[in-house]
Amino acid sequence: MTVKAEKLSVFIDSVIAFFSQVGERLEDIDTPYLNPNNAPVAYDYTGIISITGPLKGSVYVSASSSMLRKLLHVMQEPEISLVLMKDLVGEIANTVSGNARSEFGSAFIISPPRIVEGAPNTNFLPLDERTYVIPFHWAGDNGVIGICVS
Repeated sequence: MTVKAEKLSVFIDSVIAFFSQVGERLEDIDTPYLNPNNAPVAYDYTGIISITGPLKGSVYVSASSSMLRKLLHVMQEPEISLVLMKDLVGEIANTVSGNARSEFGSAFIISPPRIVEGAPNTNFLPLDERTYVIPFHWAGDNGVIGICVS
């Protein structure tokens, strides 16, 4: 079973909801597209959630350090550090995947987030697969949601 394009709205709605929770609104969400895993799309920091059960693969959220710093500022964090930026991208990824679980059911088992600098590697994005990429924009900065689940 593969995640169909019409099911991508749950991931889009989840990132919109995250920004709403912090009192912000995304500027734009670009059209999702399929991207080969030999050239993953990512920014400075990426939170990756592994998926097991009837669906297997990974979901990731990647954002520029500038976006993460601005979000921490909006969230009134007194200190803006690399640790907090990595925690934040993991929290966003966890929120997006957790909300997707409500769409796909309790068999959609999610792992705790793994944080990497840059793009996920082939452990998360097999070269023989493709990833749905959903670009989003806020405060002049860019981020993406990546879904490689089958």
